[in-house]
Amino acid sequence: MPEKKGYMSLDVGIMPQSIWFCTLFCSFSSLSSFCYRSVKDLSQNCHEAVRFDLDNVRHHNGRYFEAEQNIVFRSVVTKRGADSLCKRRQTLTDTLIEKMNPKNFAKAGLVAALVAAANASFAGPDNMVVAVQQLPVIVEPQGINNNALDRVAYSIYETLIRADLKTGELFPGLAESWKRISPETVEFKLRKGVKFHDGTDFTADDVVFTFGEERFMAKDAPGRAAAVEFLGGLKSVEKIDDYTVRVTMQQADPLIERRFAARMSEIISKDGWMKAGGWDNWIKNPIGTGPYRITSFKVGNRLALERFDGYWGDKAPAAKLTFVEVPELSSRVAGLRSGEFDLITEVPPDQIKPLSKDGKIDVVGGAIDNIYALVFDAKSNPVMANTQLRQAILHAIDRDLLVQALFAGKTTPANSFQSKTFGDMYLPEFETKLYDPQKARDLIKASGYKGEQIVWRIQPSYYTLEMTVSQAVASMLKQVGLNVRIDVKENWTQVEAAGKDRMINNASFSAYFPDPASQLWRRMKPGSFWEAEGYFPASDEYKRICELGKELDSSVDPARRKAAWGEMLKQFNANPYACPLYALPMIYAKQKNVVWEPGTQGSLDLSARNLSFK
Repeated sequence: MPEKKGYMSLDVGIMPQSIWFCTLFCSFSSLSSFCYRSVKDLSQNCHEAVRFDLDNVRHHNGRYFEAEQNIVFRSVVTKRGADSLCKRRQTLTDTLIEKMNPKNFAKAGLVAALVAAANASFAGPDNMVVAVQQLPVIVEPQGINNNALDRVAYSIYETLIRADLKTGELFPGLAESWKRISPETVEFKLRKGVKFHDGTDFTADDVVFTFGEERFMAKDAPGRAAAVEFLGGLKSVEKIDDYTVRVTMQQADPLIERRFAARMSEIISKDGWMKAGGWDNWIKNPIGTGPYRITSFKVGNRLALERFDGYWGDKAPAAKLTFVEVPELSSRVAGLRSGEFDLITEVPPDQIKPLSKDGKIDVVGGAIDNIYALVFDAKSNPVMANTQLRQAILHAIDRDLLVQALFAGKTTPANSFQSKTFGDMYLPEFETKLYDPQKARDLIKASGYKGEQIVWRIQPSYYTLEMTVSQAVASMLKQVGLNVRIDVKENWTQVEAAGKDRMINNASFSAYFPDPASQLWRRMKPGSFWEAEGYFPASDEYKRICELGKELDSSVDPARRKAAWGEMLKQFNANPYACPLYALPMIYAKQKNVVWEPGTQGSLDLSARNLSFK
């Protein structure tokens, strides 16, 4: 991706009597003027003049500034200045964030730079700040299926059954108890005394509505597209009384309890939906029962939450919880070092050692139950429709080298779409190393490939080291004779847009519960996003995978399920629609005063069960 002309960088220290050396690079005159006013305002609080070097900044047509000039300022923060600034922290933060567009400038470090300067105090229990590389575009739990929403939904919404994010063990959630009525039916006894964020009572009516026609069950319901992978087998949710519901699937299902403890089964407020008048207004202010409630949400900017005092369980540890979108790694790191952020996501392994040496920072996390992979559109372009060529890609990639060279061994190679958390359903014989460059060359030759360009769409930083990994893999593919071009896109809409140049894109395969039905099959089944968007042909091979998937979903015989899963993996290797690379690493860095541990999922548990402050 070509470097943009115009950037801003900042290295800030915020402790009293420390020196800030900050270099800001501005692209727009209005932004430059705002920077000057904002930092000047800050300087008055810090009792130290902020000096700007504007000699080389040139104005163009009354609107734009030359991109590659800089504004340099230095400020010495005295203890009195820092204390004064602390009192104004929230006001200045809001001003800086709301008058800037992080989508345009965060990649260049602007947001973290100015926010860190404005917030010369450590974040903490009064306002915990989490810097993420991307916020979701919607916070309705059935609005979208991606890692960005997974991170935040857990703080706002709850499911009938709660799965521990570290162990997978099931606990009562919004349901106090449950029992199997038949192979396809489970009855839930609901918890009394639970309030939604708007103060209304949680009852069976809310559960029925959550999965009802208006939101999910109807073919064109707004939540169905994202949730059908998880709950497509649902037949009905019936109210027995105000605090009892009965869930029935279309066929026998050994995983009902797991499905209603996972993403897409979060319960929403029927009353809140009705007052909003439907989906379009509802998604502006969705209402759950979780430990935090939404106070404001600005797409591409921040999601602000606050402790819900009416929560039925232990009260949330943080009075306020703010997720800020900061795409650029260096900006997230700078904000963490400065004390502006309590927790940052997507930390690459090469930052573990320097951050750990900081003295005020801990680095935590590792591989999660999620396989990072390439997804093939085997339908839109005849090049990728060739089975032998897709097989060649599986054998062309040295996964061990990726893991050791780029991730310092902090994750594990993936030669199949499996996790050891699957228990008896984990099949180690399918983890045989796929890397065989000569086999890849032979398959390419047999495929009749004539050097046609293969377009690989990516985002530069949605996943940890996404650009670096993509470039390394592209090099491996070129070494076996494939003509690969990386096409960098800004968002998922562009990455997944239909067309003949939609050939390969990056994706992750989350195992939302410890069973193979939650991972590969979930993402490949009829009605799933990729199937609905035309990635897979209606071939005999795909139909066979679907037959095996039906057995995996419906059989209550463990031996039959295990046999179906093994056959599915075998079929998938013979006719691959995706290429596993490694277990997705999810590494975080946090302030030492934050007592928190990540789980095996991408969700963040910031409740009293898993968060406290020293």
